[in-house]
Amino acid sequence: MLFSYYRRPLFLLLLAYAGSIVLFRDFFVRPPEKPPFPLPRPGVLVEGRLSEYPAAAPGGLRFALETTAVYGRPFSTGLMVYARSVAGASYGDKVSFLADLEAPPGASVPGSLDWAEYLSGRGITAQARARELEVTGRANVLLRLARKFRYSALGAFEAGLKPEAASVLGGVVLGEKKSVPPDLKAAFQESGAMHLLVASGSNVGFVVAVVYFLCSRLGLRRRRAGLAALGLAGFYVVAAGLDAPLVRAYLMFSAGLCAWLLRREAGAFHALTAAALAILLFSPRSLFDAGFQMSFLAAYGLTAGLGAWGKHLRAGSWAGRALGLLAVSFFAQLCLYPLLAVYFHKISLVSLFSNMVLVPASGLAMALGFLLAFLSGTGFIFKGLAYAAGLFMEAFIGAVKFFAGLPFASMNVAEPSAWSVAGFFLLAFALVHAPLLGFRSRGFLFSAALGLALAGSDPFVKGLDPAPAGYKAVLFGDSNTSCALLRVPAGLFLVNPGVNGKKLADSVFVEGLRELEGVALTSLEEKNFSGLEELSKLAAVRNIFLPYGPLPAELKRVLAELEKAGARVYRVWPGERPAPGLGAAGWGNGGAGYSGRADILDWEIDALKISGEGGYAEVIRPRGKTGPAPVSVRKGKTVTLEF
Repeated sequence: MLFSYYRRPLFLLLLAYAGSIVLFRDFFVRPPEKPPFPLPRPGVLVEGRLSEYPAAAPGGLRFALETTAVYGRPFSTGLMVYARSVAGASYGDKVSFLADLEAPPGASVPGSLDWAEYLSGRGITAQARARELEVTGRANVLLRLARKFRYSALGAFEAGLKPEAASVLGGVVLGEKKSVPPDLKAAFQESGAMHLLVASGSNVGFVVAVVYFLCSRLGLRRRRAGLAALGLAGFYVVAAGLDAPLVRAYLMFSAGLCAWLLRREAGAFHALTAAALAILLFSPRSLFDAGFQMSFLAAYGLTAGLGAWGKHLRAGSWAGRALGLLAVSFFAQLCLYPLLAVYFHKISLVSLFSNMVLVPASGLAMALGFLLAFLSGTGFIFKGLAYAAGLFMEAFIGAVKFFAGLPFASMNVAEPSAWSVAGFFLLAFALVHAPLLGFRSRGFLFSAALGLALAGSDPFVKGLDPAPAGYKAVLFGDSNTSCALLRVPAGLFLVNPGVNGKKLADSVFVEGLRELEGVALTSLEEKNFSGLEELSKLAAVRNIFLPYGPLPAELKRVLAELEKAGARVYRVWPGERPAPGLGAAGWGNGGAGYSGRADILDWEIDALKISGEGGYAEVIRPRGKTGPAPVSVRKGKTVTLEF
């Protein structure tokens, strides 16, 4: 690895093209074409091609569709289709069906996944609830063979292993992680091993290495063995679903192996550059995809880090090998931490060490998975292999749970600022290239110190200064509960934490904070506090405001735990001002007084007023400062007011 690599025309072209995509996003990433009629619309005749393998979804299956016609007229867009069955259709097949089309929902809680935005990034404009599907055309021979191998392998895993082990092995071998139980997915995330459930570069490298080795042992010459390895690796990539990490890895191996077969110099860095450029030329919107970003940053960290540090890590002793594994884990994880904080608000603190064990183990799991797939139907041979694979997978899953269960295995973090992310990447660049810069050189010391200072400019873990200049009211909830998130100069307040606590915590983290100044309940009904316990485990709560009345046993228990953690609980009667910064609480139900049912209180927090039912927010007190006129906000809308 040399600094001159960053001056090569191919890398400069990649930078220029990526910069153009960012600057001229509307030109390169045009939004998908919307249906030529308003949504929702029932009974629409749709024709198109499945662009992914169907996956399990509540009530049936789900898949993405590239439409070719609507009501018999040519029309090209993307749909997310939900169906009870797919009539044997799979990736690449053409289908026709009647469907009820609807607009995808947005984020149910601020800071959580915006499903409509996510689908739009994939070129999908609407959801379709399909009735009976009719297959009008089959995929080509290559796709059908790849599909057969995929379903045969997943079937072999299910036949020979316990459900939990089969789901994990399906993720390791084919990237099929949708059947992995949620608690086990959380364990993989907390142990820093979630990437092992995504088919990626190691999978492609495994296939290339095994096929080339077998072909060379059969007497095939270098070029034919290399071409066979590339061909079968390409077949595997199609079977695994053509995900971004797989395509990136395949293009890298293709560039590198072709150059090696032609006896031309082509380092891993150049292959990575070529792979990124090829993907972005074909799909510019991939630049904004989290999977693409994380895949290439992990590969870049490995490529640049091992290229620069290679001679310092060569040691034949066990200690040297352990150091090499630690370096591989470190360089693969280093550039991912800011993205993990931005996209998931959680980082694993044990990933450097867990991956030293789990990554090599996943290689053996991959080998066992391929053997199970190829030996299915061989009777006692398959049963014996399945027994051994089952024992190994139990140990593998046990290791994941062990690392996830360690104290402080992971940490929830606030969303970092742009300055903090830039500083972290500068620090990472300095560490990766330390041997090239010189460990004691001014360049290394200056860039590392500057990166560290920027990364800590807004405390990366504690969040930003909880004193924003403006006012923001976000109203949200579900069919049963109305909630509100209020940002005022005194801090962040939440009214009625009655939805998923993890999503509520994300709404705090996305504001750059790790704590709530206060949580207020409009009544003591369970619908208004059901998410409070989980929320308080992820984000700190300083104050809790609730009306008088008999406390439900569950709420009483949660409040006791919060008081032990240092939170203050205030019981409030209409007309009282429970704390500085809060106005007098008012009667709900239109001010009619206590009715013995429904919501009791309105809340006045700084210049914002929340109704007892949480259905609207209103600016009531501009505090003598100039600004917009008082505004009411209906549920599902967001307004930011600056005074």
